[in-house]
Amino acid sequence: MTVFTLLSNKNNNNNNNNKMIISKYNQLQKVPYLILLPNEVLAEICENLSPTDLYSLASTSKKLRNFLWSTSTITQQIWRNSRRLYFPQYKSQPLKDMSEQKYIYLAALAKKCQFCDEKEQRKLKKYWEFQVYSCECCIQKRIVSHKSLLKKHKISEDVLSTCLSFGEQGYFVPDVLTAQLEYSKTIDKFSWVTHKQLDVIQQKCRIISILLDEFHADSILRH
Repeated sequence: MTVFTLLSNKNNNNNNNNKMIISKYNQLQKVPYLILLPNEVLAEICENLSPTDLYSLASTSKKLRNFLWSTSTITQQIWRNSRRLYFPQYKSQPLKDMSEQKYIYLAALAKKCQFCDEKEQRKLKKYWEFQVYSCECCIQKRIVSHKSLLKKHKISEDVLSTCLSFGEQGYFVPDVLTAQLEYSKTIDKFSWVTHKQLDVIQQKCRIISILLDEFHADSILRH
């Protein structure tokens, strides 16, 4: 192999390396600056953003989506601060096992039925008991009366006592099915039912608190 060949190969290798470096640099330029930051710095940047901005930011990259949809303490604090800053009328805590993201979405950001995409506001309603925003038509397809669940679907009274209902209209079927599955797998059913019944009481208290927040906010707007 001649010296010329060696030099030629070396130059080709250098050119290839340079192209790789340039390519990586160009790719890096396309990556949003925010995703290169550590989570602690991201948290400081996000802490003053509105919930709407946080939702928009979460859709820009996988890293930001994972960070802003997390249930970690730091992320929940970001959303909690945002709620208190931009929607101070919602002073109450979220429902048990409800993330701050879902709480503020249902409380203030939801604009359409989550089942059929209906957008006419007079047809839509928040169902805090079921944690859904739905039109009347869709919710009626998903709730079953207490009597029907007992007699037709053979769901025990113990299971139903651990689920929230929407007054006399009935129970949200997905909630009942989840409770039924947990109940069937539980060995100490008495303790499970007792614990879940206490959860229901706590949930009802939080729902009342949230509804009072909304009532007070509406009263201020009317005056």
